Amino acid sequence: MDRLGWRVAPRSSALSVLDSTDPSAVLAVARAPEFDGTLVVVCSKSGTTVETLAFYRYLAGRAHPNQFVAITDPGTPLETLARQRGFRAVFPHPVDVGGRYAALTVVGMLPAALIGVNGRELLARALAVDPDAARARGAHLASAARAGRDKLVLRPPPTIARLADWIEQLVAESTGKDGRGVVPVVDDPLPTPGPDSEIVRDFADDPLDLGAEFLTWEYATAELCARLGVNAFDQPDVEEAKALARKELARAPGQQSAPATLTPAELRRAARPRDYFALLAYLPPTPEIAARLQAVRTAWAGALGCATTLGFGPRYLHSTGQLHKGGPNTGLFLVVTADPAEDVEIPEMATTFGRLEAAQARGDIRALLGRARRVAHVHLRRAEDVSGLAAV
Repeated sequence: MDRLGWRVAPRSSALSVLDSTDPSAVLAVARAPEFDGTLVVVCSKSGTTVETLAFYRYLAGRAHPNQFVAITDPGTPLETLARQRGFRAVFPHPVDVGGRYAALTVVGMLPAALIGVNGRELLARALAVDPDAARARGAHLASAARAGRDKLVLRPPPTIARLADWIEQLVAESTGKDGRGVVPVVDDPLPTPGPDSEIVRDFADDPLDLGAEFLTWEYATAELCARLGVNAFDQPDVEEAKALARKELARAPGQQSAPATLTPAELRRAARPRDYFALLAYLPPTPEIAARLQAVRTAWAGALGCATTLGFGPRYLHSTGQLHKGGPNTGLFLVVTADPAEDVEIPEMATTFGRLEAAQARGDIRALLGRARRVAHVHLRRAEDVSGLAAV
């Protein structure tokens, strides 16, 4: 995946990731008290990722060029832009490494160095990984999936809890194609997962072992894909949603309407055995909204008795979006959008973050419908009203 943007505050050694086009998320970065002392790492392997470029164009008017560095493949439009605009540095992304497999390249190691991680130790532990043991894990997961346990419930320890988000993308985007795939489940609200679940609890608990976890899961995922008969290193269905979002964005304001979908009640009645429910939220990615969404997810999990996932858009488009469209037709998709509390113009792009976010939601809905997926869409006046969906 092309990372949508890294933000580092050097004095506090804090790192945060901007991966939402919701206007509130962008404004939170630009209005942060420490923004003047922030180094912005603009990362896109292709150098054309619309979110990344939109973030840069907005922040460029509020920061000095030496506050920006870029990570991108050599020769991309982002490299050209970075050199023209006087970025502090441009770091080459390894051409032969796909985005979701790039955690131990400059993509992950530069931010790690900036926040003071002992990179040498992290890489040394990664080099100690036994490839055969890692591949054996992938073989086991493939056997489980073929036996009907294709929901991968991830339960890492609290010290590295968010590793599950990274594994979610790696497994979903790598396996979800040709009607096959494994559905990663992060922060599962069900205390006892169903019979179609494979639970993984075997994780290191030392953050310096993250490099070893990354490499282990990369080997395991490649083996899993080989045994499922899919290509671990492509993502053919991701571009479709991007193209449809661009078409939506090009429409005149009066022509921008969401396609017809099921109602939430109809979506609920459409559930079948071994389905999973995916809550896809184009809402502010704040802790408060995340908690409300998790409560909605918990209610649907209890009502349907199936595995559930939760993703913020457009982040999930670069992650589980491939599985949604290319994987098995076992998903129930509830897309939630809302009017932005405050919108923001994107310089040089003749649009706003609110319109971009809405176009991405509509584009993905059209892509899902085009694959005969079961989709419901709810548009709210306020993001906080999402709690009402728990009663459906």
